[in-house]
Amino acid sequence: MDKLMDNRWFMRVLALVLAILLYISVAVENGEGNKIIGSATKNSSGVIENMPVQLIYDNKNLVVSGAPKTVDVTVTGPKVIVQQVKASRDFTVYMDLSNAQIGKQKAKLKVKDLSDKLKYKLNRTYATVSVQEKVSKIFNVEAEYDKDMLATGYEASVPAVEPGTVKITGAKNVIDRISYVKATVEISKPITESFTRAATVNVLDRNLNKLDVSVNPDKVNVSVNVTNPSKTVPISINPVGSNRDNLTITSITTNPKKVTIYGTSARLAGIETLPVNIDISKITKDTTIDVPITLPDGINKVDPEMVTATIKVEEKKDEDEKTLSNIPIKEKGLAAGYQMDFLSPKSGTIDIIADGKKSDLDKISASDFNVSINLSGLKEGDHDVSYIVSGPKNVTWRLSGEKAKIRISDAAQKTE
Repeated sequence: MDKLMDNRWFMRVLALVLAILLYISVAVENGEGNKIIGSATKNSSGVIENMPVQLIYDNKNLVVSGAPKTVDVTVTGPKVIVQQVKASRDFTVYMDLSNAQIGKQKAKLKVKDLSDKLKYKLNRTYATVSVQEKVSKIFNVEAEYDKDMLATGYEASVPAVEPGTVKITGAKNVIDRISYVKATVEISKPITESFTRAATVNVLDRNLNKLDVSVNPDKVNVSVNVTNPSKTVPISINPVGSNRDNLTITSITTNPKKVTIYGTSARLAGIETLPVNIDISKITKDTTIDVPITLPDGINKVDPEMVTATIKVEEKKDEDEKTLSNIPIKEKGLAAGYQMDFLSPKSGTIDIIADGKKSDLDKISASDFNVSINLSGLKEGDHDVSYIVSGPKNVTWRLSGEKAKIRISDAAQKTE
């Protein structure tokens, strides 16, 4: 170092540097610094959007609502510092509620840790906040899902929730407004099997408005057991169409004689037999045919799906036919509170064509036949329902139609 101080050129360079620094210092003091340091000290403004607002309060015992989550801050000052602050956002916007009282009050938003070379302006300076006592309470969780998403014929158990209770924390006046604590399962396709799914817990008031509270846990598991009940029933044969003039149908049997049907318990309870329509109009001799089974409304499956029908015929001798008109169609199984109307036949009656010996036909009348339709388990709307027929043993018969078209509606709405 001593050698450098003794060097003449070193001393000259050092003196030049000191002179330049002195000149810059004087120029800045005289307002001429902009010519030397350019735009580094030029004032500018910038907006820092969505700065989070920090709340200072006793968060163990109190709950604050109404405070803004964020604010926009406009800063003004040297361009370099403005740009730096916009990039780093290293200052704090806060609201000091450490001495706040229970209830509503107006509180001021403040800024700290901002460079003293900057001026600032908030897009809002005050906010009305509500300070309330924090309370926690245990509530039962009710699970729900769209039951209309159950596939036809399926039924479900009451949903099981695990855990069945949650701890809800919030302002006392908000906790007091809680009417429903629900875990709603989102269903996107028809339900055909049991399921367990996670569901978010929603806390609602009596008007179903969501409340601002903390829920622990905020998700629960909802389990639903889904079944497709079944029942084995005998087949009842309904001949339809007209047989050839020279032939008589002596018997129709099916294999198997019973089938298993699947549907809701309510629908199954009302079905004692399963009608199978067999077209006899093209039968010219003893015949065996495969007949597909038509599913009644509310039934989603049948096993087997097809039966084999054996039809026996013989040539007519002294046989004849007799038409029995306007036989009333009886309904059974209609749920309470509902009304049924016939769409086809509108009269609610049907004709039966009976075949047999003339002496036997002369003895029968419409009152010897019972024609009914089973409405058990059917919901509101239009339905096609097969006929169930019983009659004398010594004649054969056929119907003038295969099915009745009916409409089920709410009886209360019908009378309004």
